[in-house]
Amino acid sequence: MTPLPQLGHPLSHRRVPLRIRFRLLFILFLLSELILPLTFMSPEVDRSPLLVGEKLIGLNCFTFVGGSQYQPASKKKALPFIPHLEGKKAHSLPEKETRDRPKIALIIDDVGFVRQPTEDFWALDIPLTFAVLPWGKYSELHAKQALQRNQQIILHLPLEPLDSSINPGAGAIFESFSPQEALQQLRKNLAAVPGVIGVNNHMGSKGTQDLKMMTLIMTELKMRGLFFIDSMTIKSSLAWKVAQKMQVPVGIRNVFLDGLGIEGIPLQVRVLIEKALNQGSAIGIAHTRPGVAKAISDCLPLFQQAQIELVHVSQLVK
Repeated sequence: MTPLPQLGHPLSHRRVPLRIRFRLLFILFLLSELILPLTFMSPEVDRSPLLVGEKLIGLNCFTFVGGSQYQPASKKKALPFIPHLEGKKAHSLPEKETRDRPKIALIIDDVGFVRQPTEDFWALDIPLTFAVLPWGKYSELHAKQALQRNQQIILHLPLEPLDSSINPGAGAIFESFSPQEALQQLRKNLAAVPGVIGVNNHMGSKGTQDLKMMTLIMTELKMRGLFFIDSMTIKSSLAWKVAQKMQVPVGIRNVFLDGLGIEGIPLQVRVLIEKALNQGSAIGIAHTRPGVAKAISDCLPLFQQAQIELVHVSQLVK
């Protein structure tokens, strides 16, 4: 190794060439331009929640849509904190501002086969849409009672599931049906429930992927002036796409409110509210199970505090 030049040694008097010094200064200038700004910047973290099976699991850059479909999170900034039940009640908005409030529609599925869990909803003084199964013991009775309370009725249409061992119930339409058989069954189901203004699917993870079946159903709904709500029991559903193509008014379920059980309803309501705040509207589905009506009733202050307007689902179809 060559020793460093010492004082008095001839090498110590050599000067660094001018061009090299300029190059060194230029390099130092570039480094300062790159490094200094970074010391004053704090990176932004995308804190959009990820829902898996409708559960909030952490920070990420994706949002969960339609039950099991992922899509990039919106670039829109997160909205303010959603208050807890024990928080203060929100002040009422002037009438001229209510039209711009985010809207949520609540659908109650599986109406017609149980009595008390359905009739518990009569005490809720909010807009509700009841999805009534055809041929149930209480289907006609509960549809009429809901109509008397100025609620909306849609047909909860049983469609074929992927698992052939699961029975979707009376009035189900299967892939094996001829077009004439499927149409005949659809018309019977519609006639069995009074006051129907729309349809959503009961099960149907196989049926909603069947292009021919969906086209047949949407053709009939268009002729009758009815809308369709895709319950999104499977992410590859074609129902809403076919409805849009055929210009049938359609909506998509955003959250199953009781998908985590009764105790999970407050969390799911908050998820639904967050979606409505970000999207402008959202659709939630619950079922006629014991305790669901009370759990939703207990969550009503959450909608009020978030300035959410509850509406019938017919107002959200496009």
